[in-house]
Amino acid sequence: MLLSNYYTENARTVSFTEDLASAFAKGVAGDFNPIHDPQSKRFCVPGDLLFSVLLDRYGIAQTTGVQFSGMLDGKTAMLLPDNVTEHTHFVDENSKSLLSLFLQGPRIVNADFINCLTEQYVRFSGKTFPDILVPLMRKAGVMINPDRPLVIYKDMSIELSDRGLDLFDQSQRGSGDELTQLQEPLGSLALELTETDISVNGRKGAVRLQFAIAINGVEIGDGEKNMVLSGLREFDEAAMARIVETYNNWRTNYQAEIEAV
Repeated sequence: MLLSNYYTENARTVSFTEDLASAFAKGVAGDFNPIHDPQSKRFCVPGDLLFSVLLDRYGIAQTTGVQFSGMLDGKTAMLLPDNVTEHTHFVDENSKSLLSLFLQGPRIVNADFINCLTEQYVRFSGKTFPDILVPLMRKAGVMINPDRPLVIYKDMSIELSDRGLDLFDQSQRGSGDELTQLQEPLGSLALELTETDISVNGRKGAVRLQFAIAINGVEIGDGEKNMVLSGLREFDEAAMARIVETYNNWRTNYQAEIEAV
């Protein structure tokens, strides 16, 4: 994943065109949420793309989290501070709140590790719908609005164990006590879903996805993604089947277009 293909950065801001952000959602994350379509009136930049850009720029701490406070559209530039603290608030050029970044503990700035972890983290999102969300909604007896589906991220986090930190040469710390060098070549990194939960409050719902992070089958950490569902109504099996069919058709058509290029 060449992350720089999906955003524009200058000395103090980062911005995303609708076309590039949509290409990231579909081509990298496998996410066909309609709010990431360039023609959508409610278009927003994928949270996974924002998360990836922040980690690429500032590194991954032992505890890393992002909490979203607003949706970033294709016309908004996010200010990028030169340095971040344990809790850094990000705003646009009009001082509108966009998100907060939390970094606690030793910070990893090794590019290979960051690229591998964020790529797998993003691809994990492609399994969310319909594989995970549909069974959860069915169990809760609710579903998203077929005509105006709205599923957005509330927050996301990663927690590395001491075993994860031990992947790095502690004697080769960079400036600011950063971990820079792997002890040995990075093995096969994977994310595995471990727990799911949904809670419903009227027409809104909250979904929590927890996962383990492992290298060569050995767990080195875990993480969590929390999403908000809006416009909920009573679950309808036939209507849900139509939503899934439409979603799968979007995915199939996109793959056909890519292969035809």
